[in-house]
Amino acid sequence: MGLFLQTAIIPDCSEGAVRNAVAAVAEQYSHPLEDESFNEEDAYHIIDLIPKDCKYQSTKDGVSILFNEDCNGYEDLAGAISEELGKAVLLLYIYDGDFWGYYLYDKGLEIDHFVPMPDYFDETTQDTMAQMKGNAGIIAKYFHVDKASIERYIVFWTNAMRRSYSEKAYEDDEFGQCEDWQMVDFMRKLGYPYEW
Repeated sequence: MGLFLQTAIIPDCSEGAVRNAVAAVAEQYSHPLEDESFNEEDAYHIIDLIPKDCKYQSTKDGVSILFNEDCNGYEDLAGAISEELGKAVLLLYIYDGDFWGYYLYDKGLEIDHFVPMPDYFDETTQDTMAQMKGNAGIIAKYFHVDKASIERYIVFWTNAMRRSYSEKAYEDDEFGQCEDWQMVDFMRKLGYPYEW
């Protein structure tokens, strides 16, 4: 089994507020994987979020979180924390060591979603692909960066790109275009270096 990792960045927010929001979300929505009493009608489905095992890092622009191992939530985790804070939350993830992606929520509503391999699980329709294509302009606006500095990350990975995965999106990147850890280069460009 490959790497499963979830991290989030929250602009314009203090570490104390983020810690409190994560604790509130864990208390209200998180449950153990084996919990058979979980109610599917709950607003958010989050597994094994343990606030004391999460790591937090403050920057001049906001806060980043590295969620505890075995935590699982993806868009529900982003949505719940965003709703609790009333702010934007960009949840980034690495899925099984195969690819990275993100969910951007603001005040509990999904704003943007990116998956570089939309057909990873099944063949997808054009409508589904459109929902997963991400939008560099939206991300640039939320994180006050130049769209041109991030738009080459937010592209579907083609077979040709995968064959030459060591090619980088930008010259100063550490990781190749089709590597799961390219997420780190993307985060750095947004002003939130991955330094855990």
